[in-house]
Amino acid sequence: MTFTYGFGQPAINNVSCHITHGEKIALVGVSGSGKSTLVKLLVNFFKPNEGVIKLDGIDIQKLDKRLLRNGINYLPQEPFIFSGTIMENLLLGANSGTSEDDIVRATEIAEIKADIEKMPQGFLTELSENGNLSGGQKQRISLARSLLTNSNTLILDESTSNLDVLTEKKIINNLIQLEDKTIIFVAHRLSIAQKVDRILTMKNGEIVEDGSHKELIIRDGFYSSLYKE
Repeated sequence: MTFTYGFGQPAINNVSCHITHGEKIALVGVSGSGKSTLVKLLVNFFKPNEGVIKLDGIDIQKLDKRLLRNGINYLPQEPFIFSGTIMENLLLGANSGTSEDDIVRATEIAEIKADIEKMPQGFLTELSENGNLSGGQKQRISLARSLLTNSNTLILDESTSNLDVLTEKKIINNLIQLEDKTIIFVAHRLSIAQKVDRILTMKNGEIVEDGSHKELIIRDGFYSSLYKE
């Protein structure tokens, strides 16, 4: 698969990979290496210039975009929070029949439950688009919301970047335990990469390495050099 913005150099250049259900993947690389572009292609934000992307053997260009994005939930670095209660924000796009236990579980995985419970009105606290919450709290509410949907695949595009290291570590550990979810982390901290099943290392729009943290450290290639910096 190849993708180019306008008439410049390819942002994604001859990339090929296969991700199986339940895998936890980290995309790593320096800024501008193509990580975010690649994951946006997976949810059909852009169309490849060459090649095809398949979901369960079906070309995603032939899938209804709403259906595709119900199956693959993309979380950007800047989360969407609308004016309304925390509960209303959590239930946006949630499965029909979502229970109170489901909501509690999702907020626990996202490490936001304790924050919500400290607020004067708890889950009924009114939010505004620009106020009330810190950037990290918004990211965690967005993550909890995604866990209440039908999506089998989550893409976290640096969507824990506003969190402190300890909270992020707890969330990553929680997510890694979700056997029924395929999760792709666009990793801004290589500590995430140490925990996943596979690491895809990107450089100049290409996947230059594919393997576990231990395998890539032993290989002593580009990922190893990033890790040692």
